[in-house]
Amino acid sequence: MRILLLTLALLGSLALRAQGTISAAPGLPLTGIPTTFLLSAQPVGPVAWDFGDGATLSGGTAVSHVYARPGTFLVQAVYPVVAGQVIQTAQLPLRVADRFGPAAPFSISMLRLRWEDGRVDTTVEQGFSPLTAYADLKFEGTGQLQAQWVVDGIPLGTFTAPLAFAGTATLDSRTAIPLPTTDYGEHRVTLRILSPAMPFEPPQIRYFVRLGGEEAPQIDDVVPSAARPGEEAELRIRGRRLAPGMAVSFGKDVALVAPLRFPEPGWAIARVFVSPTARPGFREVQAFSKAGRSRGPARLEVLPRPRQAAAGPAPAQASPLVAFLWSEGEGVARPSLLRALTAAFFPVPDEAGVPMEAAGLFPLSSMER
Repeated sequence: MRILLLTLALLGSLALRAQGTISAAPGLPLTGIPTTFLLSAQPVGPVAWDFGDGATLSGGTAVSHVYARPGTFLVQAVYPVVAGQVIQTAQLPLRVADRFGPAAPFSISMLRLRWEDGRVDTTVEQGFSPLTAYADLKFEGTGQLQAQWVVDGIPLGTFTAPLAFAGTATLDSRTAIPLPTTDYGEHRVTLRILSPAMPFEPPQIRYFVRLGGEEAPQIDDVVPSAARPGEEAELRIRGRRLAPGMAVSFGKDVALVAPLRFPEPGWAIARVFVSPTARPGFREVQAFSKAGRSRGPARLEVLPRPRQAAAGPAPAQASPLVAFLWSEGEGVARPSLLRALTAAFFPVPDEAGVPMEAAGLFPLSSMER
């Protein structure tokens, strides 16, 4: 009797130890992609697998199966824990999704381009490699992204990337040929998305290739350090490595209206015009040359627009209205008849909401041709 009790206890212990569960990887299988199943028990013989879609297999505790259609299936593993006796069955309800994803259309809702440090511009020496651009995007649905990295309007190759189940992803330009760094100067990079159709224009980032062994000009100070909207001012620039052939930028709403002058080493003179619609705040001064590009530390402050003065006698003679557009090529502004007419017929209001007189804002004599 004692031997019988010991035998029953041993068999019960083996049965409890043999109870197992089934796990699947990936947790949400896709049609056409292998799914791996793992049985946690320790059977003493082959495991009879039933994958729920009509397919069966006799194997071990780890098997793989490919589902041809989506749906919900009951996976079963029947296995022996005592020789010659089938005493255990493990089950796993499994949902298999279509590999093309949910019904939501595949679309790109956000795209941001950057360099590794997170900025939208960078400077490298001539011949630098590898220069890598990054794209952070947000997408809806599931599909194949087809895109091209483009430098100065020239595509570097087409690549595809599978994106599934809505979310975010980061891509980089290492999928294409390296970004070229042989030609000095500024270059523009964008990610042209061919599929899916884009509802907006992709952004651009820039990189500047400088000649190796040389340093870019540096601007340390600007005098005066402030200007008002609608005014033309002459700025004295103090810095290092200032020389003819360089250019400066005070921002898109501050235009250079005459070429830079270099009266003495370490100094340059810039004549600028501040747009009447320029917002108050600081503008970081940038310097460009074949040796590269630098920022600051000098800054130009755009002051708030002055309030309209009390009514007084009209000016003796109204000056013609002249407006300027920024020209990135030479850094010299160009006249714009369209903007002049717009400003003439639609005066810019001051801070109090009172329109400023169009005449007298841009004296023609102040423009250096």
